[in-house]
Amino acid sequence: MIPVVLRFWLVAALLLSLSACGLWTRDITESPAPLPEFTAVGSPNTLWSRSIGRGADRSIWQAKPAVTDDLVLVADSRGRVSALDRGTGTPRWENRLRDVRVSSGVGAGADIAVVGTMDGTAIALNLDNGDEVWRTQLSSEVLALSTVAGGVVVARTNDGRLHALDASSGTVRWTVLRTTPALSLRGVQVPQMLPGRVLASFDTGRLLMLGTTRGNVLWEATIAVPSGRSELERLIDADGHIPVYRGVAFASTYQGRLAAVTLDSGDLIWARDFSSYQGGDIHGDSEILVMTAADSHVWGLDPRNGGDLWQQRGLRLRDVTGPVVIGDQAVVGDYQGYLHWLRVDDGRILARTRAGSRAIVTRPVLRDDVLYVVSGNGQVSAIRARVGND
Repeated sequence: MIPVVLRFWLVAALLLSLSACGLWTRDITESPAPLPEFTAVGSPNTLWSRSIGRGADRSIWQAKPAVTDDLVLVADSRGRVSALDRGTGTPRWENRLRDVRVSSGVGAGADIAVVGTMDGTAIALNLDNGDEVWRTQLSSEVLALSTVAGGVVVARTNDGRLHALDASSGTVRWTVLRTTPALSLRGVQVPQMLPGRVLASFDTGRLLMLGTTRGNVLWEATIAVPSGRSELERLIDADGHIPVYRGVAFASTYQGRLAAVTLDSGDLIWARDFSSYQGGDIHGDSEILVMTAADSHVWGLDPRNGGDLWQQRGLRLRDVTGPVVIGDQAVVGDYQGYLHWLRVDDGRILARTRAGSRAIVTRPVLRDDVLYVVSGNGQVSAIRARVGND
């Protein structure tokens, strides 16, 4: 079943043929599942929680927190960028960027924090005090920003371009363009920085590996090919988080496929039908690939061949985020601000807590066994990643 997106956006896109129009995927013909009942094995431990502003609502899909050794960096849609003490949540500094609507970020590293704006600007701030370091105008709205690595930060813009920006000056080192379809989902994959390389996926269902220094294409792989008569049926955005494990990347598309490809060459190991715009995760302790499907069912799959191991249907249509896997547990957020802990070996729900009164709109960030979560009402929380192991 193809989800029915919000009527306004769909009609506007079809009538006006808006390029790369952002569409949500909530099925409005069926209500989200109620909170499932379960037998708890432990209580999630919230270390601290703080309100930072308007928050990461649906207009800034990729405004995710960045976590450094001692800071949690967050941005709200009105241009307020905040640095919080990682251990206590105490504010270290704040910069209210004037006349700016933040659309993406935060990318951090090399002593800077970078946010992107709806008017296509990338802005870098000093990690020590929040002062502006540089500002670079790009080709269109900035939809995602990588971490800062190898002296660059990679920005993905709404027109299908990747821009590598020099971390010290903001100068554009290289730009790579891939065609953008007339209609796409709202949101893109955050470019993933690997040693000397950048892994990126596109709304055409393709996966690309680039060299960090020159932007040269090392390989390109097709995950899915569009099919169907209408633009809606042909949506195959590859937007979700791409887990990398033992030299293999696991990339998924909406209304398309899930595929395992080698990092060195992009060769296909296996592929299966699967629809996801949130992606998945895997951890060496369990060696089970956990994926969030487009209908918010959470799956456990065999990473060797993509075979089914289990399926958790209790969170159906709850706009579940991509999972974060910690050992034998996986954590996902939902549209009401809840976090759910699942057993990786069978998908059973173990625990639940509420991190905010509105949606958890981006995949939580894991650092040193702590999850950092932002909800749509601007609540930032640090929560122990595991339950029931004390």
